[in-house]
Amino acid sequence: MDLPGIVAAVRPHLGHTLVALDFDGTLAPIVPDPADSRPLPGVVDALGSLAAAGAQVAVVTGRDARTAVRLGGLDAVPGLIVEGLYGLETWHGGHLETPPTPDVIETLRAELPAAIAGGDDALWIEDKRLSLVVHGRLAAEPEAALDPVREPVAALAARLGLEVHPGRGVIELRLPGYDKAGALHRLVERCSPRVVLFAGDDRGDLPALLAVRHLRDAGLTAFAVGAGSAEVPEVAGAVDLLVDGPAGVLELLRQLTG
Repeated sequence: MDLPGIVAAVRPHLGHTLVALDFDGTLAPIVPDPADSRPLPGVVDALGSLAAAGAQVAVVTGRDARTAVRLGGLDAVPGLIVEGLYGLETWHGGHLETPPTPDVIETLRAELPAAIAGGDDALWIEDKRLSLVVHGRLAAEPEAALDPVREPVAALAARLGLEVHPGRGVIELRLPGYDKAGALHRLVERCSPRVVLFAGDDRGDLPALLAVRHLRDAGLTAFAVGAGSAEVPEVAGAVDLLVDGPAGVLELLRQLTG
């Protein structure tokens, strides 16, 4: 399906539409340091226009919800829901629902530095409180920098009963049982839309992109949009429309209210 076709199918029904989007790589370009991540100029205004037109706007992210809201300025979007940490957290109207930190994450925090000690000096650990991420994006070749530590990191995760999820220049270790498909299904249950559009760019988005097919089978009008990247070519096979990274997503958002 092409962009005009999706716009034509969604725009007349914005008052009954859930627009759910990933943050990094979809609304914001991927950057070496995640603290520097910001949405493309115009994204927050476009999301606000969708909300003003009656759409339920949501961000489904691996970030903790408060960080996504702060970095993105997302509290400017009326009625926005943020599903953070793959659905472990929910932010809405300034209120955050989040579980306490389990002991296993404290153990991971203590032991993960030793697991990556033999790797590239550019590797570092991002602490998201309920998950930890080994970053290789500061290295000249991020994936190559991560290769020597993949096995010890996986062994540590297996011993602690955690899941290992590779992404664009990163390895994330997180609690089992949560992914973006589950977060998307919970949003659908909460909002009862007639139309669903989900956009993502990375391996962590694939469960939600594929869940769109199940939503269609259940009778909803639903579309999966990929923010294309060379690092994750498999996204192209899971979507109805592939656009050119965050800039392409922004163009889609603007056309939905144009």
